Amino acid sequence: MEEFSTDWPAIYLILFCGVGIILLSVGFLLGRLHAKKVGNRSASEFGNDAAILETVVEHAHEGLVMQDIYGRIEWSNPAYTRITGYSAEEIRGRQPQEFVLPPDKQLSSRELENFKFDLKKFSSGFKELIQNRRKNGELFWNQLTFAKVEGETEEKTRMIILCQDVTREVERFAELEETRKRLKYQAEHDELTGLATRAKITSFLQECLSRDHGKSRKVGVIQFDLDHFKEINDSHGHSAGDAVLRLVAGVLKSVLQEKGLVARVGGDEFLAVISDPDGPDQMESLVQQIFGDLDQPIMVERQRLKVAVSAGLVLAETENTSLAELINRADIALYAAKKAGRDRFSWYTDALGTAHRHRRMNMARLDQDLENNNLTLLMEPQYDLKQKQITGYEASAHWLHPSEGLVDPAKMLSAQEDSKRIAQIERFALQEGLSEIRRLREAANRPITLSVDLTGASVDNPRFGEQLVRLCEEAEIPVADLTIELNEQIVRFDEHDGLQCAIGRLSGTGCRIALDEVGGGRGGAGQLIRVNANLLKLSPWLVGDLESHTKKRHLTQSIVRLAEKFECKVMAIGVDRLEQLEILRDFGCHFIQGQLISGPLSAREAEIHLREFAM
Repeated sequence: MEEFSTDWPAIYLILFCGVGIILLSVGFLLGRLHAKKVGNRSASEFGNDAAILETVVEHAHEGLVMQDIYGRIEWSNPAYTRITGYSAEEIRGRQPQEFVLPPDKQLSSRELENFKFDLKKFSSGFKELIQNRRKNGELFWNQLTFAKVEGETEEKTRMIILCQDVTREVERFAELEETRKRLKYQAEHDELTGLATRAKITSFLQECLSRDHGKSRKVGVIQFDLDHFKEINDSHGHSAGDAVLRLVAGVLKSVLQEKGLVARVGGDEFLAVISDPDGPDQMESLVQQIFGDLDQPIMVERQRLKVAVSAGLVLAETENTSLAELINRADIALYAAKKAGRDRFSWYTDALGTAHRHRRMNMARLDQDLENNNLTLLMEPQYDLKQKQITGYEASAHWLHPSEGLVDPAKMLSAQEDSKRIAQIERFALQEGLSEIRRLREAANRPITLSVDLTGASVDNPRFGEQLVRLCEEAEIPVADLTIELNEQIVRFDEHDGLQCAIGRLSGTGCRIALDEVGGGRGGAGQLIRVNANLLKLSPWLVGDLESHTKKRHLTQSIVRLAEKFECKVMAIGVDRLEQLEILRDFGCHFIQGQLISGPLSAREAEIHLREFAM
């Protein structure tokens, strides 16, 4: 318990209060010793001070004992009796070690016989915290403070010990220490997985970088991210998601913990620091082992789930490498792994870093242009095969890229990471598209419809339906003349509370719903059951070689017939040749869109094209 005597100021505040008692006691006991020398003297020689001293010592709350240099008790006050349970008569002439030590710490008879105070060690002011036992067997913590009374010889020297029962303080301290340790553990460990937190691993990485200052060593950082984790949560519930996180954490810990430290730094993000790795081969081997351990599907609540991760790796010298730079590099490498197809790992390279910096600059420019509404609207005409005229346009927002020219900015973005940007882009296409359609309707003096391709970034907003109706009212375009296109692969069968619910809210506004990219091999006909679609848009992949591909013709014809059963109309995208148009017309397709009519046009070009176009 030495830590109590060095690290706990609360006890010593109590001890300092007892210093005065010791001084008074020393004076009193010196008087007693002096009285033995001179025999019977008048009590008045000591004056009233002696009586006061005797009263203080006899009534002190702290125990006091006087021992010779061999530890034998010559005198004790009543407080010592209250603390230990032993009367002064029971202990006089005995050593405290005989009766106050717990059974597991008692001294042998030889040790008791050979005991003698080390007067250099047990000088005045020396303190010791020790566990003692009362006469009834109860254990307590005893804080001892020693004072040495010098005699004419060593044999005549006496030790006066102040004894304080500090059991409550020690127990309170132990409780506070336990609480401190628990709070520290909670701050440094993730509650769900038991792994370290971001703060803990950041501190560990900083320690790795600072160790052996001036000597360059290697440090490895691996950033992990679960692939399609949101789908697990959405499809199977958060309890299944938690089970997956615990499983992944267990695998990471078993493979990597002895090599460094692993932490959960986000919802489904993990970070590992490998202290002084052997080299890139070892790090790749560790990652491959993790991939292998996660390769088999796992059972969660009676369901088999496939778990996969992507990883970004960095190996660097500790000298002249900052903590923030290492973590940023690992994040860049992880992004590259995900972009390459997920379920794989990627190393950080200087080329990746350069590309990331360029992307960051481009995103900054895009954000500025989004803020200033500085995008370009393009409109692709849609041709009605029955009416034999252009009856609508698909509007899309484009951005002037610094090096690539006019591009679709949404294709540069991640649906999960850039949803706010995507929503801004889609709102621009919708708002500006409605404005241009109004102008084209006035110029043509006939109804013209608008189609806009949207994603969950817009549609998931519970207030999007209200915003859509308000935009149509402001543009004086009937909501029924607006078609919201949704890529068929984002409408999932098992999505009860996600996009499917949002589509239901959209349908309630009166706008039309189109399933885009049908027949592209990514979705299925089941969406027609889940989604009350008004229009199916055939994938360009399906339309591309209708003239020469028999199976594609059969599939196209089947989709058109199926659409009739569900009272849906069909539009073919990517129609570039008259031969394609004739096949589609024979199958009963209603609309076409593609180079045969025109590619995307600016608002001014669309007006001229609408006026002059003839098939």
